[in-house]
Amino acid sequence: MAFIEKADFPATIHTEILNALTQGQDAVIDENVKRTIDEISAYLNGRYDTVNIFNKTGNARSMYVVRIAVTISTYYIFLAHNPRRMTEAMKYEFERAIDTLEKIQAGKISPVGLPTPAESDPPATSGDGAPIQYGSMNQLTQDY
Repeated sequence: MAFIEKADFPATIHTEILNALTQGQDAVIDENVKRTIDEISAYLNGRYDTVNIFNKTGNARSMYVVRIAVTISTYYIFLAHNPRRMTEAMKYEFERAIDTLEKIQAGKISPVGLPTPAESDPPATSGDGAPIQYGSMNQLTQDY
C-alpha cells in the first residue's frame, strides 16, 4: 500500500467502520487499492505518466488523485462486504469520482502537478506515425 495508506481513509470513512468492513485485515484494503490504481490508470494513462503518479508517497502525492482513489477504494470495500448498508452519499461520491476521471480523460479537467509522459517517449500516433491521419480505403469495383 505505497500510494494509498490506511491513514488516508479516515477522511472518507471512519476507521472503526473500515476495520469492521475488512474484519481488521489490511490485505483487503491493499487488494482494493491495487484494483483502484489499475482503474484510475486506465482513465489517466493517455494524458499522464501513471507510473510516476502512483510511485510517489507521502506529501509528494497528488492529493486530488489520493481523494479520488480513496473514494473509489472505499466504495469497492463497501460493495464487497456490506452493499445493503451503503449510503446514497457513498454512491454519489463514487459516481462523482468516476465522472471526474472521465472529465480528466476527455481533457475537460487538468489537475495541477500531474506529470505528463516524458518527452522522449514517442508521441501517441496511429499507423505510419503521423500525428493525424485521414483518407479512405481504395475504391472497390463490382462486376456482375
